Order: sequence, then structure tokens, then C-alpha cells
Amino acid sequence: MDKENILNEITSFYLNSRDFNGISIEDLYKKSSLLENKFKEKITALIKNRKIDLIYEGDIPNPHIKPFPAPAIEKQIEKLHQFQIDDHIKQSEVGAETFGEGDIKIKFVQGIGCCVYPAPDHLKNIVDWKKYISRPFTLRLAMGEWQLRPYFFELGILAIYRNDPRYKYRTDDITGSIIYVDEKLLNPSDQIFIEHFGFGFGDSGIRAVAILLTDLAKLTPEHQQIWKAKMLGGYYKYRLHPEFRRSILGDFYEKESIFSAFLKELEIIKEMSEKIGGISLINKTFEYDEKPENFGFLILPTLREYELFCHTLDRMMSDNLNKEFFKDKISESDLSDGETMEKIDNQLIRKLEIWINKTVRFSDHGPKDEMFKTFREIRGLRSKPAHSHFKNEWNLRFYEDQKKLIKQAYTAIRTLRLILANHRNTKSVEVPDWLFKGEIRTF
Repeated sequence: MDKENILNEITSFYLNSRDFNGISIEDLYKKSSLLENKFKEKITALIKNRKIDLIYEGDIPNPHIKPFPAPAIEKQIEKLHQFQIDDHIKQSEVGAETFGEGDIKIKFVQGIGCCVYPAPDHLKNIVDWKKYISRPFTLRLAMGEWQLRPYFFELGILAIYRNDPRYKYRTDDITGSIIYVDEKLLNPSDQIFIEHFGFGFGDSGIRAVAILLTDLAKLTPEHQQIWKAKMLGGYYKYRLHPEFRRSILGDFYEKESIFSAFLKELEIIKEMSEKIGGISLINKTFEYDEKPENFGFLILPTLREYELFCHTLDRMMSDNLNKEFFKDKISESDLSDGETMEKIDNQLIRKLEIWINKTVRFSDHGPKDEMFKTFREIRGLRSKPAHSHFKNEWNLRFYEDQKKLIKQAYTAIRTLRLILANHRNTKSVEVPDWLFKGEIRTF
């Protein structure tokens, strides 16, 4: 097999494989029918001429896909001459493990861990782009782009899926996923699954959606067109959220989202208050899968989105206080002049304030007073006339207004947890190390 036929074999395998996979160097060697030294000579020439690339298992976990750009030419060639293909094939056949019985047997052979790919410089000259005209992201893979390359999009595109109950939209404000709920409810063209999306930031600090090319290429042609229309130009202007970057590389988060921290604080407050009073101070806590729809960073900088967030935040704070918790814990003697039990019956923020002042002694009232100020400010924001009475507004300042508000709200909830933590009955309640240390992302 000459160089041209070897190149054609590599290219054909790549373009006709399910996920734009590389062919293993052992399989290519067997197909070539060449002596090993001649085979390596031709492979080396193809690498130098920028026709092919070698991807090695030592550089990535799975060389059968190209997650990142290929190594330097010199490194590819150096590694090629570090192993003996013939010897490895013989040894691996001898040491292969066989599973199964009777006619159904599977033999597992340990590979070298090297796959061969057509290089982008070669693919751009031979790929028929017309075959991919309706699939712009699949075309990019066909042209040899690396699978884990992130692309950035306008944040508002997520509203298409979040606001449509036919899709399950999940996010912890660092990463997320989108999947259609029932194929009976959607046309085949709308039955999409985005396994892994995340976020990034432009020079201005405003959020953008980040999705890996491998996930974009799996979208239907119709949805690839939708995402292409919302793609942000100037790739170099954007950077990935640091925790999303870690998740791409298979690592755990170093820090959690402020929204995840808020939900965890509610859980701990619930547990602590049950230890103190035998009943929870909080009506409802929220798991990742069931958090309120509008509890997260805004995906549209509109007045309506901001007001929905304020409304949701108040429902999770003031409205989430359990009226029954205060039963038999407050009496007339605890009230200020002019107050009666009847008057404050539904004033849960005030009841919480009375109970805390009665139960806890403070050397510094500042954090506690600031906490109640925040509770009341958020209740006031919710009490403003509903957005339906006003014309909706698009303004980037809503992004910053919301960031400021969630920081204030989280500080208030954290302060409440710290106050309860001083009670002798709460010493057994465990607080996650990341929450205790404040390892939280506020962006």
C-alpha cells in the first residue's frame, strides 16, 4: 500500500466512523501489508507533510477520539519509533483475555494506544462541505477540529429550552444539560439532547453559554442552525468558567456556585432548627433537580426575568419561614410597644427577629441587623407592582443588579445559619468543608 492509499484509508475511516474516530495504528499496519520499517517511513512522511496526525493514549485517556489538538510533529514522530508494532501484535494476541462461552466469545486485546487521524490541512481540501450544509458543527468535526473545543453563544438561547416544558433543563449555574422529555410531544427535528453545557465570560464579564463541539455536532440539523445563529464571534475574547473547565478535564469542582451554596444553607438551617425547636424553621429545601425555575443567574437581562428572580428569592426566604416554628416560642412580653400577637401573626420576618433577639445574645448586632435588612429589602422588591403592569425592558444592568442581590441574599442566609450554629443543640450538625470555608463562586 503506497502513501496515497494509506492516507485514503485513514481519511475514509475517519469520515465514515460514528464519532469521527481515528483508526488504530495496528489495524492500519495490518491493512497496509508493509514491513514495519517501510510502514513507519510512510507514516512519518505523511506526518511531516501535514496529511495525518497521531494521537496517543499517554496524552489523553481515549485516543479513539481527538479531544484536543494533536501533539507537536516532533513528538508524534518520536513516539512512533518508540514501539515495535509487530512485536506488540504478537504479544497482545498471546496475552489476550477471552470472555464468554460456546459460540459467543469475545477476545480483548491490549492495543498500543495510538490512533491515526487525517490532519485538518488535508481534510479542508477533500471534504465535500455540501454534505454538511445543514450541519455546520458536524462540518467542523469533518474538517478535523478537536472534539472538546468550546464554542460560545448568546446566553438567551437557553431560554428556548428552559421555557419549554417539553425539555428537561438542568443547571447548577456552572454546568448543565438539556434533554427532550417525550418524543410524542416533539417533531424528530426538535428531539435534542445536550449532555454537557457550561458557561464562559467575555471581556466585559458578561456570561455566555459554552458548549463543546462534540455535543453541538450531535444536535439535529435544525437545532445546529439555531445555535449557529446565536454563536458569538471572536473566540479569543471568551474564557471558560474555571469550574466548567475542570469538569471537562474530568475533575471535581474546586468551588460551588453561590446558588448551590444557598440551597445547602437552607438544608443546614432546616436541620439545625429541628435540633433546637423540634420543628423546622424552613418549610421547604430544594435538591438540584427540583430547584425553582428562576433561581439561577439570569439568562435574559430583562425586567421580567429580574422580577421573577426577586419573586422566587423571596419565596425561598421570607415565604419559606415556617409559621408553626414560632408557636409557643413568642409571647406578648417579647413584643415591642404597639405590637400584638394578632398584628404580627403573619409577619414571619418580625417573628424570626423577635425569637432570635430573645434566644441569642450578641456582642455585635451588625451582621444580624444587616440580615434582617436584607430579608425586608427582598420582600419589598417582591411587593412592587407585578411586571405585567409595565412594559418589559432589556438592560444589561439587570445582570449586575442580580449578582449584587444574590450576594446579599446569600450573606443573609449564611448569617442565619451561623446564628443557629451557636446554639448548644446544633453542635452535631455537620457543615460541608467547602461551605464552612466559603469556597464559593459568585460569578
